[in-house]
Amino acid sequence: MSTSMLFSPVPAVAGQTGMQKCMDGRQPDVSVPFTQTGGGNDGFPGGPNPPNGIFPGNALHVVVDESARVSISHWNTEFYGIDGKNEAATSGYPFPGWKKYANVFRMNNNPGGWVASGSDPNPWNPHFVRELNVQRCWAAPGLPVRMGVGMNDENLGDNSGSWKWTLQIWRND
Repeated sequence: MSTSMLFSPVPAVAGQTGMQKCMDGRQPDVSVPFTQTGGGNDGFPGGPNPPNGIFPGNALHVVVDESARVSISHWNTEFYGIDGKNEAATSGYPFPGWKKYANVFRMNNNPGGWVASGSDPNPWNPHFVRELNVQRCWAAPGLPVRMGVGMNDENLGDNSGSWKWTLQIWRND
């Protein structure tokens, strides 16, 4: 007489993508506070040549401290939040034609280069950080990336103050 053990089949539970977790209203897996002094350059992950830290299926969101302002001159007469000035930048700015003094970001694959993100198919175009704030669950690009952030200003050296915001990331299970 042979004996055999029977196991009840247990359905496999597939992990959720970061986008699914965000849409379900779960807490983010990563929450990184930023203080962009003078609206200067920053990014995620941090460091001079960081690895990719955002992956396909992840979702992003930014919580902005709306009271944080950057002055664009030594005279402290013009202060702006992350949306900048409602005026197109001219030549000499990092992104001519885009809003002056706005906080912008681009996605970059290490080592591949700039990556199109959001609804813009042009990988060289910036996005306003505000996009990550108004959209509850912003979809990461289809490649692993890192995110570079900076102010669209032709002279960061005369700025003071800082922007404060928190990057939230929902990761794939």
